[in-house]
Amino acid sequence: MEAYKPKRGEAHLKASPKRIALGNWLREQRNAKGLTMRDMAAISGLPHSYFGKIEQGIRGLDILEFIELCGWLGIDYRSAINQINKLLL
Repeated sequence: MEAYKPKRGEAHLKASPKRIALGNWLREQRNAKGLTMRDMAAISGLPHSYFGKIEQGIRGLDILEFIELCGWLGIDYRSAINQINKLLL
């Protein structure tokens, strides 16, 4: 049996409601701190497009990335998970 290979450039562009909620939460938190995506890039060492893709719902995060993101924002990851969970209900 051949392994599944998604078509490049298609599957990851379909934003799910959960990714959109995560992106909206990130944008709100970043704006509340007065940070731009370029500021986040300078803090993290990642390209600003990384944050743009998350905020647009194109890219998700694994748990380790999420914890690191919360650290860059100065937010406790446990309370952040609770906030996002409330958005999804």
